[in-house]
Amino acid sequence: MLKNLKINKKLLLLATTSSLTLMLSGCGNKQVFDFNKNFNVALEPNGDNISIASIISYNDYDGTQVQFVTTDGLRIVSSTHQLQLLNVNNQESLNNYINYLTDSNDQVTYCDNDTNYDKNWNKELFDFAKTFNKAIILKDDSALIVDLDTWKDYEDDKIQIRLIDGTYILTEVDNIKLVNDLDAAEGALEKYAASLCGSIDNVKYYGSQTLVKKK
Repeated sequence: MLKNLKINKKLLLLATTSSLTLMLSGCGNKQVFDFNKNFNVALEPNGDNISIASIISYNDYDGTQVQFVTTDGLRIVSSTHQLQLLNVNNQESLNNYINYLTDSNDQVTYCDNDTNYDKNWNKELFDFAKTFNKAIILKDDSALIVDLDTWKDYEDDKIQIRLIDGTYILTEVDNIKLVNDLDAAEGALEKYAASLCGSIDNVKYYGSQTLVKKK
């Protein structure tokens, strides 16, 4: 009986190993397990403008939203309908990809030049960052910065925000980026907004016809 049990264990181990081998070999070049948890660049097209930001961490969600932190200290929630997170090995690889992705009409703006090319895990396992004090509302040729009171997202890719003056806005997540700039470098918010719309001249604060400089 003991001998038969040992044989059965060997057969079970052999069968399990064989099944795993068949499963892995039968998937073509599809990765069965996702071991890549490092992204160092956020690329965001908006009309003919393309924003390139170096990032230090990210967090993805069940829907289309992704949260990332730039090297300038901005924490941003954006929709993957517009956003691409990249894992690039060097500046040359990044430039090559951007050159093939864009055409002569596109304007590419780098928010910073401090990309980290180390292959370190930078995904945030837990999302404790639920506070955002600003939002950027986009049109193809402009970016409107608003002061945020509260926000709420939905499973069907809608988002609702309440401005500090009491105005409520309900729209698609593609139209709004949530931002926390409390720990960001001075001017980082305006630089990021300008990269999304092509020029600082196209960036406005709600309640003003022109950009109100951050004090």
